[in-house]
Order: sequence, then structure tokens, then C-alpha cells
Amino acid sequence: MTLDNASHLKFVLTQAEPGRPLTARWLAEHGVSAQLARHYVVHGWLERLGHGFFMRKGDTPVLEKSLSVAMAHGHVGGKTALAWAGFRHNLHIEDRTVLYSHGKVKVAPWLVERFPLASRNRKLFGGGDALAVETNADGAPVSEPERAVLELLSDVPSRQGMEEAENLVEMLYGLRPDLMQSLLEDCTSVKTVRLFLMLARKATLPVLEELNLERVHTGSSSGYVVTTPGGTLKL
Repeated sequence: MTLDNASHLKFVLTQAEPGRPLTARWLAEHGVSAQLARHYVVHGWLERLGHGFFMRKGDTPVLEKSLSVAMAHGHVGGKTALAWAGFRHNLHIEDRTVLYSHGKVKVAPWLVERFPLASRNRKLFGGGDALAVETNADGAPVSEPERAVLELLSDVPSRQGMEEAENLVEMLYGLRPDLMQSLLEDCTSVKTVRLFLMLARKATLPVLEELNLERVHTGSSSGYVVTTPGGTLKL
């Protein structure tokens, strides 16, 4: 190995953040060509995760850091985003990480193989995927609690149980009125909006006192019926 290649390797091994996959683009930006990356793999300094992704040998990918580099479209949302923000009802249950996108969620195949993921492809908000989605400390895009609760309720009853959803809503006393107002106005699902308002009233969430519901679309005056395992629910 030349002195130049050795210096590239030293930089990669010292600068690689534990748990964060290295992309081929990042390696190239630091002088490691595709051919040199293959050389590092053959000699045991790097491990290939999949096309265009590597890890320092002996390191293990961390989910949040992996999502920051291996998810092209989508974000962590719904129940997972609430759990990551500290709102979790069943601490002992290991759920799939739920990813949301207006289009198809796109993640690297190796990520799907290593982590339990679930995707929701739906246009829940007119404003797109960026509204109330922030990057966390590890670089993963995650829904703010105000968006996450609406994503959660959009899954009732097909993929989300009503009882757990109600228990989670009861925890959300810190919802920000301005952001909640914007999201409710932008939400394209009448069922989701009505369900949130019903559960928020039941839980007496403070945010309700500061919402202007005249600007929120709740559909016609007729009732909206949701069928759950526990029976029918009129919103």
C-alpha cells in the first residue's frame, strides 16, 4: 500500500463515527475511490453492507444513524416518532420502526434486512413530507409529536389499535398550538382530524383551548364511523 493510500485509510478509520455507515460518496470525497474501497474490504479494514455502503470492520450499524444516510425518501413517524420523543405506552413491546412518505419510502436493501421496518405510503398532508419533520441528533428525519400523533391516528383501525392510540394521546399535554393548528388545517384525512379532536377532548389536552377549529376541515355534519375490534366508533 502506498503512503498516500495508507493516509486515506488512517483518516477513514479515525474519522468514521461508531455506528454510522460510510457511503461511497463520503469515501470518494476523502480520497477513497471505489477500487481503493474494494481493496480495504479485501484486506479486512472495511466491511461492505450493500451497494455503496460500508462500515469500519468490527463496527455495527445503529438504526438512527443508518437511516440518516440510507433512506432517500421518507421519515420516521407515527408511533415510532412518539416513542423516540419519550411517549411510549407499552415499554416491553419491541415494535417495528415505522417510516412515512407521501410517495414510496426508499431505503437501502441492507437496512431492511438488518432492522424491523414498516412503511406507510400515503398523502396525509397537503404540504408534503417536510412539514413538522426535523432531523434528530443522529441525522435521522423524524416527525415532531404534533405530526406523529396524526400519523398514528391515520393508522386506526387497520394497523393501529384504538386503545393504545387513546393511551398515547393522553400523554401529549405539551402539544404546541401553532404547529398543531397548521397540521390540522393541512391534514387531508377527515377521519384522522375528527379522531384527534375526539381523543383530545376526552383527554382534556390544553392545546384544544388555543385551536381555531373554524379553520379546520372536519367534513360534513354527518357522523364518521370507524369499525374497531371493540365495536364501532362514531366520530
